[in-house]
Amino acid sequence: MHTIVLGLGNPIRSDDGIGCRVVREVERRLSGWVGRNVEIESFYRGGIALMERLIGYEKAILVDSIEDLSGVPGTLRRLTLDDLPKSNHVDSPHDTSFKAALEMGRRLGAELPTEIVIFGVGIVPTSDFSEELSPEVAGSVEPTVRAVLEEIGL
Repeated sequence: MHTIVLGLGNPIRSDDGIGCRVVREVERRLSGWVGRNVEIESFYRGGIALMERLIGYEKAILVDSIEDLSGVPGTLRRLTLDDLPKSNHVDSPHDTSFKAALEMGRRLGAELPTEIVIFGVGIVPTSDFSEELSPEVAGSVEPTVRAVLEEIGL
């Protein structure tokens, strides 16, 4: 199965960079794994650009920050498209929603993944610029890496 793993977010916006941090670690752990059919990268856009990036893959695993739903930053959630909270980083106010972009792509015949898994890590949004994650969110890196590796089948 051809899989893509994308870490979403902004690595200089503190906890919003959790997706990028997780995929860097996943990539480090998979380096040298012969025969892998997995592509891994950080991706900084949503909506139509994100939909276009998924073309040609059977499965997509997205890692992103989400506004904390539980009141506890660092909480890891495995989500599907139907589970996405109303406010999420997969959408952009300057673009169509990710769900709408996927629907449009499918109507136009794009070969999009049949399975999309989203690992969302709860954060408290901030406007601070920093490359450091808060201690609560930093503590979620290892469990999220393990979840992604398990989702890949390792």
